[in-house]
Amino acid sequence: MNPASTQQQQARSYENFVIVIAPLLNSVSGIAIDLYAPSMPSIGREFGVSAIVMQGSISITLIAYALGQLFFGLIADGRGRLPAILPGLALFIAGSLVAMLAGDITQLLIGRAMQGFAIGACQVVARALLVDNIHGERFYVAVVYLSLAWGLGPVLAPFIGGLIEQYAGWRWNFALYAGYSALLLALSFRLQESLAPSRRKTLRQSLGGYVLILGNPRFLSATLALGCSLSVFLIWNIIGPFVIQDRLKQSPSYFGTTALLAGICYLAGTLLNRTLIRTVSGRTLMLAGLAACVLGIFAMLCTPGSLVLPSLLAGVMLTNFGQGLLFSNVVALTMTLYPDRAGATASLLGCGMMICAGASSALVGHLPVGTNLSVSLPFAALLVLQSLGIWGALRSTALRKAVDHECQV
Repeated sequence: MNPASTQQQQARSYENFVIVIAPLLNSVSGIAIDLYAPSMPSIGREFGVSAIVMQGSISITLIAYALGQLFFGLIADGRGRLPAILPGLALFIAGSLVAMLAGDITQLLIGRAMQGFAIGACQVVARALLVDNIHGERFYVAVVYLSLAWGLGPVLAPFIGGLIEQYAGWRWNFALYAGYSALLLALSFRLQESLAPSRRKTLRQSLGGYVLILGNPRFLSATLALGCSLSVFLIWNIIGPFVIQDRLKQSPSYFGTTALLAGICYLAGTLLNRTLIRTVSGRTLMLAGLAACVLGIFAMLCTPGSLVLPSLLAGVMLTNFGQGLLFSNVVALTMTLYPDRAGATASLLGCGMMICAGASSALVGHLPVGTNLSVSLPFAALLVLQSLGIWGALRSTALRKAVDHECQV
């Protein structure tokens, strides 16, 4: 066989491997919260802690996730992709085992923080691998797989986690985390370093890019909008287990089914957006998404003084559908601000989103969930903030150009 042909086949085979492993790495961030969410009430009962403490474990994970993206982003751009992903996956395995074997709530929270910090490596490197190795039309196909892998995590993970909780116990959810990440670590040893020494950035260069991006008001507005979007998507996974299991006395798998329905609505909005974006402007789709969220809040308020699951779940499903319509459009708008600094932009965007989601989840954990009205309040507050963020990101073209010029001088 022709040596050139053999090399082409090997290169093609490696591209196919990257297209498969990058979404798998990205999926870790999609399941990090939702797989164990159905187990929070039983963990709280075993360790004798309140629902507020258990919901706070999500905030700890998200804040650690935000910091991990910044840390591993610097490693991936300064040292290479492999020095970021291999230690990151090893840390995730260690955190999963610490949580699985935890004897008290402190050990569990330490394990969750380790997991959250490690997720940053998975998301940063997953994106970088595609940029480094996949080009042309295949790149856009690969990005679709990357997004779907992340989106399927919150859809399937609560359902799977609910079944594991009901039939095996919460520690087996963390065993699944450890097993899945160990498999990814084994596969990652097949990766080749794709960041050439000439492309590696010094710490000063990376930090300089961060300062430039953070000085752009449009970037900050879009980050607020996306942070609120992630927060809205997480609310039901934070309070839903306690509403379903403690207030309505249903099983963990029952909650998993409601989370599955809510997640399917998010995916439906995302897929509809991809269909319409060729003929409908991103601005229109964002506004339509906000309108769907408003309808969702009104659905919850059909029975404001009591806790009625059908109207509550209908509202959650509508708001998730609306977020699916607008989320990717805001991401696209943000990533076009600095195309020459896409990695730094993505790291800062992810960090900002996780900080917003971590702060909002901590606040949501302190709210009562006795009625549909009380559940609708955090959705309404986040929708107001999100509207302000989208307004800031969609200011007039002339103003946007002026701001970009000021930021780049």
